[in-house]
Amino acid sequence: MKKPVPFSFLLHYLPATIIIKPAIGMFNIYFDRKLVFIFRQTAKNPQHNGIWISTQREHHNSLKTQVRALTDFKLEEGFDTAWLLLSDKNDDFENAAIQLCELVSAKDNRIGKITPMSRALFEA
Repeated sequence: MKKPVPFSFLLHYLPATIIIKPAIGMFNIYFDRKLVFIFRQTAKNPQHNGIWISTQREHHNSLKTQVRALTDFKLEEGFDTAWLLLSDKNDDFENAAIQLCELVSAKDNRIGKITPMSRALFEA
C-alpha cells in the first residue's frame, strides 16, 4: 500500500505539471526543472515535519520576511543547510503553505534548485 502524500490539499495550489517522487518518509516535489519542496510527515524526528523549502541562503531573509512562518532548517549540531522549514506545527501552517505554493506557481526564482534528479526527470 502506497503512503499518501502529506498535505495533499496543497497539490491544488501547485501547477498541474509538478512531479512528485516518494523518498524515504517524504515526498520530493519538482517543478520547472527544479526540486522546490519536500513534504514530510513521519513519526521519526517530528521536529522536521512540514514543508522543506529548497532555496539558497541568499534568499532566506526575503523569504522569511514574506512568509513569516518560515524558520531555518536545523539538523544535528554543526550540519549547515540552505533549506528553510515550514513546520506542520506552526499555527499559520495552512496559509503559509498556500503562500509558498503560489510563489512556486509564479516561478519565484528564490524557490527551487536544479539537482541531478530534477534535471533527469525533466529531460526524460
